[in-house]
Amino acid sequence: MEKKKRIHKLSFQLILMTVILFVIGTAAGAVALYSGGRDLYLRAKNDMIERDLKDLYKNVSSNVSVGWFIDYCRQNSDYTEELTLREDEMYNNYFSEIYGEISGPEERSERMRKLSPEAQSAFAKREYVIIANYLSAIFLNSDYEKLYCIDISEGNSGFVFCDAVKTEVSDEALYKYAVTGTRWDYSADDHPAVKELRSGSGDEIVFEVASLDSSRKTNSYIGYLPLGRSGAALCISYDWTPLQSELMRKVVRLIVFILIGMLVTCTMILLFLRKVVIKPLSSVQLTLRDYCENKDSEAAAAHLKQITTQNEIGEVSGDVRELVREIDKYTDNLKKLSAEVMEALAHTIDAKDKYTNGHSFRVAIYSRMLAKELGLSPKEQEDIYYMGLLHDIGKIGIPNAIINKTSRLTDEEYEIIKKHPVFGYEILSEIRSMPELSVGARYHHERIDGRGYPDGLKGEEIPYMARIIAVADSYDTMTSNRSYREYLPQDAVREEIEKNIGTQFDEAPARAMLKIMDRDKDYMLHE
Repeated sequence: MEKKKRIHKLSFQLILMTVILFVIGTAAGAVALYSGGRDLYLRAKNDMIERDLKDLYKNVSSNVSVGWFIDYCRQNSDYTEELTLREDEMYNNYFSEIYGEISGPEERSERMRKLSPEAQSAFAKREYVIIANYLSAIFLNSDYEKLYCIDISEGNSGFVFCDAVKTEVSDEALYKYAVTGTRWDYSADDHPAVKELRSGSGDEIVFEVASLDSSRKTNSYIGYLPLGRSGAALCISYDWTPLQSELMRKVVRLIVFILIGMLVTCTMILLFLRKVVIKPLSSVQLTLRDYCENKDSEAAAAHLKQITTQNEIGEVSGDVRELVREIDKYTDNLKKLSAEVMEALAHTIDAKDKYTNGHSFRVAIYSRMLAKELGLSPKEQEDIYYMGLLHDIGKIGIPNAIINKTSRLTDEEYEIIKKHPVFGYEILSEIRSMPELSVGARYHHERIDGRGYPDGLKGEEIPYMARIIAVADSYDTMTSNRSYREYLPQDAVREEIEKNIGTQFDEAPARAMLKIMDRDKDYMLHE
């Protein structure tokens, strides 16, 4: 069971490693897709925003006294009102004085400040219309979210000078629809670009992703172009939400595709690994375990020969096959040596009693036949054969005069004979590699009713193997020639066994012996 768990653990580890690699790859792919799509989008938008902002700045700076206009708007709110006829006349009268000669923005602003308040109001309204027209003209032909002019100075940040709207009207009335005079919640902490504009040179475009108004939950992509040192900036923004949504849809789609690919790949890898790794490795493992249990080298070699994978596992199976052959050969030699030694001992035992020559071998054979009849395993059948072969080894310690005595034994001599199971146990218990040998030697004269020797055990207190050997030993005694009689007829043997079931013999091995005798119709099983 533990070895099977190891194979399953290997499969789990391989799958887990594949999943981890796919997850890492999916995360990297998603980040790369999102980042790459975002950067590609922003590069395209940057070019468009930069172009439009520069065009705006060029037109506004050449037609509007920006510095003066921004200062006027901060202090007055009437610049969005419609020009009166008087203000329109004043504007036309002073236009040549302000713009007639070649002059720079600062000089125009200085001239504006010297005009009367009414004339300044007229110019502010007119310049607001110019700015609104430029902003709205670009806004109408674009997909911008907003196009506006905003205050970014520290004291007035968030004040909107002009916020263009998309309305199909005539140029003269277009400025009426431009939103202005509002103040957005424009915290510099939420707008790193504003901080950069305040500390910059005043002529570089800066971009950021931020909310136009802190109260809004969505972000925009905003481009800022400062209007010189006026503390104001022309701004263009894109709605950032659709881009994020689209990018996220693509990322999710990518993740889904990768996950499907992961499942398909994991399945294919698992099938491949099962064929070329797991199944062959499992076959090698199970073959080795079966060989350890049954010691069947031919079955192991045949099973290993079926592993045909052309990799290291295939080579390992070949090496294991050769190792099994070597182990089997070595084991056979040890078994042969052990068998020869035990058979030599059995010959020694039988030679001691001239009247029971071959008794040990016959008891061993009958014991193995009984074990097979009772359904014991091949190993148990082999074990009981050697237990039967040496069950009387303790007779080595019994004097020959007692063993070969033809007349009736005295009580003292019989007590000496009864010690041979103990002698045999003491001899065989020294063989620690086969401890079961001593069991048959000590307990083969015990009886089910407890009247046996040397320990007087009864029933299931007697080891099962010893109960089998007891039947085989008694059967051979009855079917062998003795100095005082010839072997008994088969019917007499059967009657004796049946009579002693439950007293001398355990029922299961005794019944098994009767079945064997039923098949031995010609009575071949005797000396």
